Amino acid sequence: MKKLWWAVPVVAAPGRLRGRRRQVPLGAVINKGLTVRGAQTHGQRCIPMLLERMAAGEIETAHLATHTLSLDQAPTAYDMVKQKTDGCVRAVIRPEPRGAA
Repeated sequence: MKKLWWAVPVVAAPGRLRGRRRQVPLGAVINKGLTVRGAQTHGQRCIPMLLERMAAGEIETAHLATHTLSLDQAPTAYDMVKQKTDGCVRAVIRPEPRGAA
């Protein structure tokens, strides 16, 4: 199998897109020779099932976030993701529980 040397970006927009949001610059897509694929998902129908499976441990999610920071560290989290410092790919920002402050 031949390995590709370029990165292929993936954009996911679950749900239905309405109005001006679905306008795509087709000229740029064609000029760059991009392949566009799309699909719709009924997120409101799927999310409860996914949450149940995550709670039951059937779906592994630990790999989805590389860092967890508190709400007061949110600016740092955004900078870490933007600059990819400390290997940060996705950061989870957790607010403090009520009464913890």
